[in-house]
Amino acid sequence: MEDLRIVGWADFDCDYPTRAYQGDELMKIVGLIANEISENDYVFAGQDHQSAMTGVPVFSDGTCFRASWRFWGMIMALVYSGPNGEELSYMDFYMSLDDNCVLPEESDIDVEPADIDNISPGYISKEDGDILQQVIESGNDFLTYDVVLQRYVALLKKD
Repeated sequence: MEDLRIVGWADFDCDYPTRAYQGDELMKIVGLIANEISENDYVFAGQDHQSAMTGVPVFSDGTCFRASWRFWGMIMALVYSGPNGEELSYMDFYMSLDDNCVLPEESDIDVEPADIDNISPGYISKEDGDILQQVIESGNDFLTYDVVLQRYVALLKKD
């Protein structure tokens, strides 16, 4: 994991799997992504992360990073502050940023998708987890455009 680097950016439906990281490893991955965003002045919302052609970082090990709109917003809020230096929250980057969006450029990615067993449907925030728990407990349908949350609902309803 020490040599892991971002080698390109792909669309959310790419063939690269999302590795299931936890704890310190996940924090290292988030730090790697945050550094890449900061170094290149990328700024885009969770909605763009899931819908843009270059919203998903691809790593040198053939994996990528998918997240819910909220979790992606949390990463962006780690990188940026408000115009007066105030702390931002995931909600500042949750949905579309309109004309303020700066995405990575499209480029060829010379890494083959990894063949791994520990795959994640994507990373979610605590708030996402709370919402998912309420939906499952209530038995109601959950309507959202957030693809990661849709995947979790489908997985949880199978159980």
